[in-house]
Amino acid sequence: MSHGHGPANRGRRVLAMAAPLFVREPDGEPRGGAVVLHDVFGVTEYAEEVCRALARTGRLAVSPYLYYQRGGPAFDAGELGAARGHMAELTADDLTADIGAALSYLRARTTGPVLVVGFSMGAHLATWAAARHELAAAVAVSPSGVGSSPWPGVPPTELLVAERRTPWLGVVGGADARVDAGLLEMAVRLPGPAAAVEVIAGAAHGFYRGGHPEHDPDAAAEAWRRIGCFLETKSLPSSIDR
Repeated sequence: MSHGHGPANRGRRVLAMAAPLFVREPDGEPRGGAVVLHDVFGVTEYAEEVCRALARTGRLAVSPYLYYQRGGPAFDAGELGAARGHMAELTADDLTADIGAALSYLRARTTGPVLVVGFSMGAHLATWAAARHELAAAVAVSPSGVGSSPWPGVPPTELLVAERRTPWLGVVGGADARVDAGLLEMAVRLPGPAAAVEVIAGAAHGFYRGGHPEHDPDAAAEAWRRIGCFLETKSLPSSIDR
């Protein structure tokens, strides 16, 4: 069962509202929270299933509908052009409010640790959150925005890693021509909270999710295994059944 919460007030802006949330409740009292930031295709079944998986670990999991001002659509893999058009219309101000509102919702519901996980476009935004907030952990799968950012006011991913205030893990496909893992690996060596880059051999950019032409189930399973290991080092629930 999903719940649409919001839209919440976007701080001091009078008319604009923060994105409503897809919410998955854990069984029992939440042991923490998680924000899931979707890829270019929107809050698809994949993003919803990641929320469900995180809820099974005892977390209250939410995914903001970042495209909600445009009707909140989700796209399939054959609609990449339309999806990119929606992504390009996002602004730093609105993204700041949407991510901040999701974090505020979780902090109002649980006193446990809060993490953020994102995919492609959402991985760039998860890294941005890690540079702006002190969270339990941030996970960025196939992060876009390496070398350049599509949004004025949002720095490139590698610069955000260098400015991190939160432990950060990047998961990159070894055959992903869109992500310069070397830039990320240089950034994680800079002083700050623990950070690492995990390279999944042979995986392309869209390896992580079903329905994408580049989906690789074995690579996706290996990525989640490594994510679980990373969360264990932060003493966070890690048995994510994906």
